[in-house]
Amino acid sequence: MGKPSVPLDLFREIEGFLFDEARMLEENRFDDWLSCFAGDVRYWMPVKERVDFPAARAEAADGFALFDDDKKSLELRVLRIQTGDAHAEVPPSSTSRLISNVIVEPAGQPGVYRVRSNFVVYQERRGLHGVQFHGKRDDVCRKEAGEIRISQRRIELAQAILPATISIFF
Repeated sequence: MGKPSVPLDLFREIEGFLFDEARMLEENRFDDWLSCFAGDVRYWMPVKERVDFPAARAEAADGFALFDDDKKSLELRVLRIQTGDAHAEVPPSSTSRLISNVIVEPAGQPGVYRVRSNFVVYQERRGLHGVQFHGKRDDVCRKEAGEIRISQRRIELAQAILPATISIFF
């Protein structure tokens, strides 16, 4: 409370954008999904370290990542899935996403917003094996030619131990 907020119509637009983005992934519309990102995007998932020493925790917070992608590497990851070169995604996983607790705040520059959200992603492979990933995302979004684009996404899993290999997007 007490932090600057955004107009309700802008909040709803950004929230709807996040819901549309989730649907694109669920429907394997990866090229559409890629268009949600700015050309200079950073999309990363730091390793979650469980350590008891504050200095080590601070150092580990962004030091190592399960992935740290720019737009080109996101495009390559999508291409691997689309061509069958991502063996963990043959056949493609079935996924379902819940996006909640969306908070939108001005990021200090006109047209730039900090967008935080929580997620649950259920992934099923070959109809045999289902896992859930839980966590939060911290995005920076901006308007480009009237369209919302994600210029930064930091994904933090709630799990310190991964329930499966990560071959999907968040």
